[in-house]
Parts: sequence; C-alpha cells; structure tokens
Amino acid sequence: MNLPTFRLSMPPALVRLGADASRRWARLAPRERRLLTIAGAVAGAAIVFLLFVEPAWTRYAHLEKQLPLLRTQAARVDALTAEARSLQRVTSGRMTAEETRQALADSLDRAGIAAEVAPASPPSGPAGEAWQVSFDQVQAAGLMQWLASVPGQTRLQLAEADLERPTDENGRLLTGKASGILVFTPATAGQGR
Repeated sequence: MNLPTFRLSMPPALVRLGADASRRWARLAPRERRLLTIAGAVAGAAIVFLLFVEPAWTRYAHLEKQLPLLRTQAARVDALTAEARSLQRVTSGRMTAEETRQALADSLDRAGIAAEVAPASPPSGPAGEAWQVSFDQVQAAGLMQWLASVPGQTRLQLAEADLERPTDENGRLLTGKASGILVFTPATAGQGR
C-alpha cells in the first residue's frame, strides 16, 4: 500500500522574498554579515526575554509581595477554624475541663480583659467543675459585656461574684473600673443558652 506524499509548497511571493534575501546576504561583506548576525541574536534574545522571562519574573515579584499577606490570612483562617471547632464542642456539650478553662480564657482574651482563670471549689449547688476568674482594675463596661456572653460561649453560669471599685494611690475610687473574683459553674438545664 502506497501512502500519498504531501509536499509543502510555499506561496510564490514568499519564495521570491526568500530568494531576494539570499542574494542580498551573499552581496554583504563578511563584517556586515557578522554585525547583522549579532543584531539578530540581540533582537532574538530581547524577544525571548520579553515573551518568556519578564512576565514570569514580574509574576514572581508580585507573588513574593503577596506571600506575607497570604500567610497572615492562612493563620487567621486556622484561628477561626479552631474557634469554630471549640464552639461546636461548646454547643454540643462535649467539653473537657481543660477545654472549658481554655474557652473561658479565650473569651477573656477576645474581650480584652486581663484576668486569671483557675479551678475553684463550687459554691452551694450541683457538684462539678467550677472556675474562678480573678481580675484587677478592668473596664467595668467591657466586663459586663463579657459576662453577658459567657453562657453562650462556655456553657458556664455565674455562681458567685465579689466585685469592688478599685482605688488609685491617693485612695480615690476609680471611675468605670472594677476588680474582683467571679466563680462560674456548669450551666444547668434550661440555663446558659
């Protein structure tokens, strides 16, 4: 079986143009040929640079500038994911004592309240885990907002509060500040959410 052969034929105008270029090249002096070869190589290198190297280089520089921002966003997403998981455990009621303490400490951090969280003996009432929150000279308004959000975030209820207005070094009461100790216990059914 014979396969048909295909011949590429160039248009006559291109054939004429190629022949003219060959004749002109043959008429050039060796020095001129060298200069034209060097100029062609420089033009070819410039075209390769502009088409392939420069776009990749620009993209690399742009991505290098964006990398810190993307890392920050990834850290934020990780933090939100961890918070969502802890909130899921809170709402499902499956928190260990350490998770409860950590949720309480995290909620204090988010509210901007400097306080210490420690285990406490529960006051009168149902036995179980109790947590004591100690703070000194915090903003009273922020403290009250935080107290309102505690049951929903941690499934704890306020069992005991010992609050006072702190004084400055001259013995004057500080306005808008509070110091004290709060004791939280697990919320009983029907409370805390």
